[in-house]
Amino acid sequence: MSFNDAFNLYILNQKVTRWWFRQPTQVNDSTDLFTSPCGYFTEYENGYKLIAVGWSPEETAIQVAMILDPEGVTVARDTQNLL
Repeated sequence: MSFNDAFNLYILNQKVTRWWFRQPTQVNDSTDLFTSPCGYFTEYENGYKLIAVGWSPEETAIQVAMILDPEGVTVARDTQNLL
């Protein structure tokens, strides 16, 4: 599922129930691989979560957004390199 489709289905028009910063925690994603989502979380009334993370490992700034289901499994991800 594309990030935009997941955002429209699970996040758009949902009420925020809490937000926080989470350290890396390993979970199994929807492709049966392990990931360690961390960053600024926003949780919505349906249990889905949106994570926004940004960093600059060298000269290129990177932004990542992920949508997790209520069990913490990644359902969509979008990564952008910013010049």
